[in-house]
Amino acid sequence: PTLHPTHLPTKAPVTKGPTSSPTAPPPTSAPSRSPSKTPTKAPSPPPTAAPVTNSPTLHPTHPPTKAPVTASPTISPTTGPPSNSPTLHPTQTPTTATPTKPPTPVPTPTPTEDNIIMYSGKFYVDWAVDGGRCVQDCDGPRPCGGKKDPWESGFSTESVCCSTMSYKPYSQCTYKVSTPAPITPNTTPAGTPTKQPTAKPTAPVDTRWYPGSSKCKNDGQAPSWQHNKYSSQDTCCKSHFNWGYNECMGIKKTGSGLWYIEWGISKCVKDCEKSEGGSCGGLVPGSWILTHSSADACCKAHMSFANIADCKYN
Repeated sequence: PTLHPTHLPTKAPVTKGPTSSPTAPPPTSAPSRSPSKTPTKAPSPPPTAAPVTNSPTLHPTHPPTKAPVTASPTISPTTGPPSNSPTLHPTQTPTTATPTKPPTPVPTPTPTEDNIIMYSGKFYVDWAVDGGRCVQDCDGPRPCGGKKDPWESGFSTESVCCSTMSYKPYSQCTYKVSTPAPITPNTTPAGTPTKQPTAKPTAPVDTRWYPGSSKCKNDGQAPSWQHNKYSSQDTCCKSHFNWGYNECMGIKKTGSGLWYIEWGISKCVKDCEKSEGGSCGGLVPGSWILTHSSADACCKAHMSFANIADCKYN
């Protein structure tokens, strides 16, 4: 007999009944290295002829919307009246459609801001008309001649413009109808009065000013071809001798008392008449001559290699 009793008997048999076939072992996760001892009852199912899923689509479908994008169309527009001020962000493309009408064949008579032409109103010579006529820089009927080119000289009056063509009569120089300056009769007797009256009255002398060779004259002896005549000496001198206005008007120039270099004698002289003596070397020939306040300044600027005694004229 055993020292210890056996376990208590089971209340029921372990198996309900004998199986008709051996219990199949669970499938392995990998093929077995050797063939199974007992073959399977049936072969495994054949593979499918085609993949389960179809070929993927080229473009994925969008997810369905939760609600319709737009409701039913409205009877009237949803926009309100136009705003009073422009929007801060303009649209990238025009909102208007293409124009329905073709462009006009000729430009509109009213000029736009881009093609406004400014006129100076000055007179200039139009050489393409009658060998030269003075026209005005303006738009309209004569004497307007259109826009003056930038390289053309402009004059303040037609008289000054016509003075550039003294060989032409005034009536052939301009389109403007002008009244010539009145002839002022000379009341001074031409000589000793005669005892007997002349058979014909003496013609009045034309004392209007006309350009001579170097200044304006009013001696009544203007050539017959000279048509540029003026009622004042000032107008005549400004029109024909503006470069030498003082000489034309008979204005005597006075010296400035400044010093300048006289290269004819290689000395610094004073701007004054030579007749005054001292260091006066005559009046400055022109405005292009450089002047100095003192003889020392003149000598230092032009003859620094010489001493002041040899440079200064006396």
